[in-house]
Amino acid sequence: MQMVWIITMFVFTAAFFLIFFAVYFFRPKKDDKIMPLSLERQLVDPEEISLPHRAEPNWPATLETSSGESAEARIKSVSHGSAFITSDTRLPIGEKFQLTIHLQDRSPLKLRAEVTWSNMHLPVDKVVNRGMGIRFIEAGEDAVCLINDTLSQHAATLETSKNPGAE
Repeated sequence: MQMVWIITMFVFTAAFFLIFFAVYFFRPKKDDKIMPLSLERQLVDPEEISLPHRAEPNWPATLETSSGESAEARIKSVSHGSAFITSDTRLPIGEKFQLTIHLQDRSPLKLRAEVTWSNMHLPVDKVVNRGMGIRFIEAGEDAVCLINDTLSQHAATLETSKNPGAE
């Protein structure tokens, strides 16, 4: 019995010194930053915060639902991964559909999209632009290039309007 007590005391003593050694020698130094990223950020002037690039091309489009129904739509606003479309067809949130963009100087561009939000259920007097927010699920290379070109042109136009003397 006495031998068990001695072994137990030895094990606890060794464990205490190992923990003390680890805490003392491997503790963070004063220069180490261990704050969460949200607390680490410095205050930034709101004008320096870049917002997601968004353009308002007003492209004509056709949407085709999973049930095979087709409807006319307009893409009022677009960004790299999402868009705002207007249509007389009311789609539920989460509905996936085929979106075809019709432009005069190109062949139709097809994308897969999903409805992320909708204001179709709100009263008319509460809505400025009745439509749906969508996110792109699948987009071909042509569609991605079109969106990128449109956003680049829009950004250049905004930059020119900010600095009219700079050329």
